Amino acid sequence: MNLNGFFNPESIVVIGASRSPEKIGHLILQNLKVTFQGKIYPINPNATEILGLKCFSSVLEIEDDSPDLAIIVLPAKEVKKVVLECIKKKIRSAVIISSGFSEVGNKEAEEELKKISKKKIRIIGPNCVGIYKKGLDMLFFPRERLKRPADGSIAFITQSGAFGSTILDLIAEEGIGISKFISIGNRIDVNEIELLEYLAKDINTRCIAMYLESIENGKEFINVAKKIVKKKPIIVFKAGKTKKGKEAVASHTGSLAGEHVIYSAAFKQAGIIEANSTEELFDFAKVLANQPVMNSNKIGIVTNGGGFGIIAADEAVRIGLDVPELPKDIIKSLGKFLPDYAVKHNPVDLTGDANTERYEKSLNAVFKNKEIDGVVCIVLMQIPTLEEDVLTVLRDTKIYGKPITICATGGRWTTDRMKKLEAFGIPVYQTPERAVRALRVLYEYGKILKMK
Repeated sequence: MNLNGFFNPESIVVIGASRSPEKIGHLILQNLKVTFQGKIYPINPNATEILGLKCFSSVLEIEDDSPDLAIIVLPAKEVKKVVLECIKKKIRSAVIISSGFSEVGNKEAEEELKKISKKKIRIIGPNCVGIYKKGLDMLFFPRERLKRPADGSIAFITQSGAFGSTILDLIAEEGIGISKFISIGNRIDVNEIELLEYLAKDINTRCIAMYLESIENGKEFINVAKKIVKKKPIIVFKAGKTKKGKEAVASHTGSLAGEHVIYSAAFKQAGIIEANSTEELFDFAKVLANQPVMNSNKIGIVTNGGGFGIIAADEAVRIGLDVPELPKDIIKSLGKFLPDYAVKHNPVDLTGDANTERYEKSLNAVFKNKEIDGVVCIVLMQIPTLEEDVLTVLRDTKIYGKPITICATGGRWTTDRMKKLEAFGIPVYQTPERAVRALRVLYEYGKILKMK
C-alpha cells in the first residue's frame, strides 16, 4: 500500500472532533476546514454538528464511500477500537495524534496497534502532530500562534512533534517554504525509510531535511539514502549524541539512540549531509534546495562592511574554503567604478557608502571570474545610501549559474526585505559565518554527486 492517502486524500475523518475551542480535536477540525477542499467528517457521539459540519457517532455511520484518511485524537485506551472500525470501513490510512503509548511505558498497547496496522491500514504515529502541506493542515496549533510556511521545495520529516512544529513557525517567519511537513512520532508502521522513498519521487520536493532521535533499521536507511542523494540532497540532524541525550530519547519516543560516531560515519558513507545544530538543519536545507552546487572550493566575498568581510574570510579558511586573490584585470575593472578608498581585492569591500550600482558592477566582475565558483554577498541594509533595488540585483545573479548566499544582519526592517530574496530562492543568513558554511555545504554536495 502506498502513502498517497496521507498526502492527497479526497476525504478525511476526524475521530475525536470536539466542540470545545481549546481542545485538540476542535483545532484540527478548524485548521482542516480552512485549508482542505475535500469532504470532512467529524466523529463525536455527543454532537450533531461542529463548525457547521455534520457529526457522526462513529466512522461506521458515514453514509458515503470509504474516506481516504482518518485523523485520530482520542485517549490511548480508545484508539485500538476506532482503528479496527476504520479497517471495517475500509479506510486505508490513519494518523494517530494521540499520545500515551511506548513513550510513557505503555508498550503493550503500542504492540497491539502495530499488529493491527498489518491488517490493511497504514498508520503514521502515534504520539505525533501529523502532516502539513499546501491544502492540508492537520496541526492542532492555532494559526495565529504558529505561523505556517509558504509552499516551497523542502520536505521536513521530524521524530519530535514539538521540535518540528516550533521550527515550522520559525522558518515560516524567515520566509522559507515547505513542500511537506511530516511528524512521525513513535513510528509503529510508516517510518523514515518509507517516507524517504516517497519523497524521492515527489516532484514538489527538491531537498529532504530530517530530525531523528533514532533509526530503526540503520542498514536499510543508509542503502535507501545512498540512492536518493544522487537526485536530492538529504540533511539529517541526529539528536541523542550524549549519554544524557540518549536517556532523554528513550523517555521521549520510547526508542533507543545508537552511538553517534557510528551514525556520523554511516551518514558520510551514504552521502547524507549531517547538521550539527538546529540552526544548520535549515541553513543547509534552503541553500541545497535552491542553489547550484560548487565545483571547487574557491569563493568570492563582496561586502559593504569591512569587518564582516574579514569574519567571512576567516570562517571560509577555517572550514576549508579558498578565498583566492582576484586576477589583475578584474581588480583593474573594479577600480574603474569603485572609489579609491574601497578595497578591490578578495574580499571586495564596497565600504559604508555603497549603493546598488556598486553592488551590481562588483558582483558582475566577481561572478565572471572563472576561478570563483560561489559568492558570499554581505548586504548591510542599514546604510542610507543603499536602496531596496539592490534586492533585484541580488536576485538576478542567478543568470551566472553559480551559487550565492547573502548575509544581511539586522532587525525587522532588514528581515522583512530579505524575505523577498528567500521567495526567489536566494538564501539569506543573519551572520557571515552561516552564509559561508552554507556555501561549504554546496561544495560538499558537489563532491557527493561525483561519488561512484
